[in-house]
Amino acid sequence: MDAFNHAVGGFKFHQLALDHQLGTVVDSVASGGIDDAEAVATYEQHYAMTDERLPVVMGLCQGQAMLDHEHFSARDMSRSAIYAEWLASLGMKHTMVLMQRVEGTVQEYVGFMRHRDQRPFGDADRRLAQQLMPDLLRATRLRAQARPLARQAALGLAALDALPHGIAVVDAQCRVQHGNAAAARLLARDGSIGVRYGRLHCRDGASQARWQALVAAACAGAGPTAAGAIRPDGGLSRLVVTVLPLKAGHAAALRQVPMALVVLVDPDAPGGLTPGLLADMLGLSPTEARLALLLASGKTVKDFAAIQGCTWNTARAHLAQLLRRTGCRRQAELVGLLQSLRLG
Repeated sequence: MDAFNHAVGGFKFHQLALDHQLGTVVDSVASGGIDDAEAVATYEQHYAMTDERLPVVMGLCQGQAMLDHEHFSARDMSRSAIYAEWLASLGMKHTMVLMQRVEGTVQEYVGFMRHRDQRPFGDADRRLAQQLMPDLLRATRLRAQARPLARQAALGLAALDALPHGIAVVDAQCRVQHGNAAAARLLARDGSIGVRYGRLHCRDGASQARWQALVAAACAGAGPTAAGAIRPDGGLSRLVVTVLPLKAGHAAALRQVPMALVVLVDPDAPGGLTPGLLADMLGLSPTEARLALLLASGKTVKDFAAIQGCTWNTARAHLAQLLRRTGCRRQAELVGLLQSLRLG
């Protein structure tokens, strides 16, 4: 946008996504040249939905351009609050608007504005916009798809930070890709395992060998040792460190390479796991988390079917999915894994 703005002689640009049914600004990006954030906010809150350019812009199809001087005379601009007040206060006048996305009631467009001493945008600027329009539309589409992903990621990271258990994601070389606040506290306090040169490393040699083997198996995602737990020697509180496979397709994997999910639990800390907490830690559905807790308490799959009010075959299907998600091969491994997380 900055490069295009410069190419057409724009002074500043402002990209907006408007829900015209709700009458609200959904998203907004202003060029780096707009230093007065208050002025931009004033436009979005008080001028955007009453801007006389808006009906013209909303009539555009995706990929079309609007040059304001083709629709508004100098007399119209002198009588307009947008031109005479808001644009003039920022040293701007003429605009060229490109419609970038039309999706339901949301329309996203970008307006390029020239300094008040410059001439209006012309046909050469429109031709350049049309030439670059496929790339602009593709970039807008990708950005629109990235917005909900960013919101989901922010919510997910906030949920991880709220967990009382330490959660970390490591690669096959034990390099830490992410750790929540509880993990940082436990690692700083215990001493048996910590971060050295960006890698999780056990203080005790035997524990380090076992730790590396668990991480390698979890990242490989194969065999009965794909998930496991250790208690590293040499610490104060004897942390229980559980390692689980985290496949490349998992939302927490961060990159498209196999990684391991590490759960750190202080066995002396009060409280246990709830279905919601277990679901957050292991990426399970609520039903799978309830099944896991029942199995860890000594119940059977048939008991779960009776409690859940479903058929035995449905309960078995939930168990198969639960084993797949946790990287366990057998029910006994799953129970052992859950017990390492101190379920009670």
